[in-house]
Amino acid sequence: MNILADRPPRLICLDAAGTLFRVRGSVGAIYAEIAVAYGLPDREDLAQVLEERFRTAFPAMPAPVYRFGDRTYNDSVDREWWRLLVARVLEGLGPLSFTDFFDQVYAVFADPSVWETYPEAAGVLEDLRRRGLRLAIVSNFDARLLPVCEGLGLTAAVDAIVIAAEVGVAKPGAGIFHAAVQRFGLSPSAALHVGDSLSEDAEGALSAGLLAVHLQRDGDDGSGALPPGVKVIRDLRELPAMTGV
Repeated sequence: MNILADRPPRLICLDAAGTLFRVRGSVGAIYAEIAVAYGLPDREDLAQVLEERFRTAFPAMPAPVYRFGDRTYNDSVDREWWRLLVARVLEGLGPLSFTDFFDQVYAVFADPSVWETYPEAAGVLEDLRRRGLRLAIVSNFDARLLPVCEGLGLTAAVDAIVIAAEVGVAKPGAGIFHAAVQRFGLSPSAALHVGDSLSEDAEGALSAGLLAVHLQRDGDDGSGALPPGVKVIRDLRELPAMTGV
């Protein structure tokens, strides 16, 4: 059903992790395998414990603070942000060569084989392009997103990839959305953003003047009140028919 007929977008912006692709398996299982190799005592429930700790620690982390136009600095901020997060996840679990462990974990998640696209993602991107829409990935993911997207076939499927460290502003800040639409010479009102976070994606996009669609897979992130004007989909396959083109 076309619910955007009065304001059809020309550009579709999409979040990355949780929207177009996901971890193959679980973060906890990957952390556990590497942690044991670097000295953490093994235990039957280690992967589950690490997964639960990650899911608690990740949303509680403060947003990174970037410098406008300083990509080298911003990349270092991203790495330090992840180092602090991983340290929280591992805190108090036992002896571990943390520096070596973190270096390995950080490198592993730049490997496309650790990730997988959602089953419908490729087909939906093709459909949107056939409709004449421009496509951009807009993400708070760090520089590792570029090799991940290349390996997953997403780089060729979109027209641009915009990451927070590059523009110096993370979602939900308006700057990252404005940077994305400006690449296409468009105004924010000509763009639609879809993602799985109510605060970073839906609310951020609306505040920046874009249309917003909230992707709520399997009931995830459904605890907050839906901002006025935001549409909800359970699967990306619902998106093309909503665009009005």
